Amino acid sequence: MNMAAYETLFIVHPDHGGEVKEFVDRFKKIIEGLGGTVSHVDEWGLRDLAYRIQKQSRGYYILFQYQSSARAVEELERNMKLADGVLRYLTVRVETDIAPRAGQKDLPEETRRSPEGRLAEPDPQA
Repeated sequence: MNMAAYETLFIVHPDHGGEVKEFVDRFKKIIEGLGGTVSHVDEWGLRDLAYRIQKQSRGYYILFQYQSSARAVEELERNMKLADGVLRYLTVRVETDIAPRAGQKDLPEETRRSPEGRLAEPDPQA
């Protein structure tokens, strides 16, 4: 079984705020039941939404960080889609090598690339 690191952020309807622990436990069991391991659960609490979802302007944000197979992610998302109270969810695969490469952030402006992939011309006004 090929395991990868994932993060899933989901938003719970504010009327279901008292059930956040139940959602967390249920979704954790799905991941662990399919051979995954949940490394961190971060409850961000009630926050404003960027735009209204199902006539709601606020929601409870919860972030899962876990290692699992793609099958576990599919099952987790299927359950989130069917769950009453989950407004939105987003899952991303996390690269294990997150640290920037040596010197990557310290590149001089002359060597930055344009969106077309060409070296950017130095700004004469700089």
